[in-house]
Amino acid sequence: MTAEEEWQLTVLFPGLRDSAFKITSPPDSTYNCVAWVIGITKEWWEPRYREGTWPDHIPQERTIAATILALASVGYEECGDGLIEENVEKVAIYGARDQFLHVAKQLPSGRWSSKLGRAWDIEHELEALTSAANQGGPVQYGEVVAYMRRGRRS
Repeated sequence: MTAEEEWQLTVLFPGLRDSAFKITSPPDSTYNCVAWVIGITKEWWEPRYREGTWPDHIPQERTIAATILALASVGYEECGDGLIEENVEKVAIYGARDQFLHVAKQLPSGRWSSKLGRAWDIEHELEALTSAANQGGPVQYGEVVAYMRRGRRS
């Protein structure tokens, strides 16, 4: 990660300043955070997005409920926390006022991985991307509002 990239990220997400994070891939506009957590890097998963993919039977809206249904369509189920479980991959859904804003996936180490829009993939602490940690930053992802889990894919 270059000093310029690190600076750009901490401007967007001031909560990263006091947190251990690292960039794990260059910017890429081919996929977004939802695609990233389900293991897709060739499609953009978002309702009503002009070139994106979204399950046909899921409401075409950016709500937390619709996002939970979309993730359930690829094998995730709701769970109560982000604690590490052996052979389980977890995701954390960020949102505010029933609006879906972001999703991150848990790494085997217990840290989290996010695709930041059209920008980088990063490894980070879960709370570092919440709006509470990023007051004053231009990007607001809300708070973690739900966790989901599925068996780890090999």
